[in-house]
Amino acid sequence: MRLFTLKTALICTALAFGLSITGAHAATDTKHPAKSSKTAHSSKSSKAAHAKPTGQKVSMLGGKFVFTLPKDYVKGPMEEIDDKAKAAGVTGSLYMNKPAKRVVIITETPLPDGKKVPSNDTETLDNIIAETLVQQQSSYKDFNKLGEKKIVRKGLGLRQLDVSGSVDGGKVLSTTITAASGTRTAMVNVISLAKDAKAHAAVVKGVTGSK
Repeated sequence: MRLFTLKTALICTALAFGLSITGAHAATDTKHPAKSSKTAHSSKSSKAAHAKPTGQKVSMLGGKFVFTLPKDYVKGPMEEIDDKAKAAGVTGSLYMNKPAKRVVIITETPLPDGKKVPSNDTETLDNIIAETLVQQQSSYKDFNKLGEKKIVRKGLGLRQLDVSGSVDGGKVLSTTITAASGTRTAMVNVISLAKDAKAHAAVVKGVTGSK
């Protein structure tokens, strides 16, 4: 089931490139009217805009893998997960921030053959990352592996794979974070425009809990 995850990631990245341009124009068009309004209502809206976002909680693997995404990410379903996949226990969500500069794809799938593993199973995590690396090498143009990390978060083993590549001529950064516990695996894929590296790293740190 990891193959459809990467396919979806590439589709969403291409979509993000188009929407980021639209979002930039929309922001420019609305900038001046917003400044010209000095009503009490606009003042309250301004204060609300500057309020610290509370974020949105994401829980995976029965609550063993929990993290928070920024509030401005819009959650949507993944159409690639059909009824057959859902019946097999596959779940997933797609998050995109409003300016459409970043996509976060979250999927959870059962381990094959009803296999059950502890929360930091080296063999399982190594196999998942190895498969993901092969898939990404063949899917991204100008592929470059940037790094790989092993993280243990409250007893849960995580693997982080960082790569860069091109989609339809646009350069992107892609970070895949995976975990496994019990009979299920969890995968989080963060994809950003290459020029947005700082914000990309911030989201990844929020998912992994690393400093």
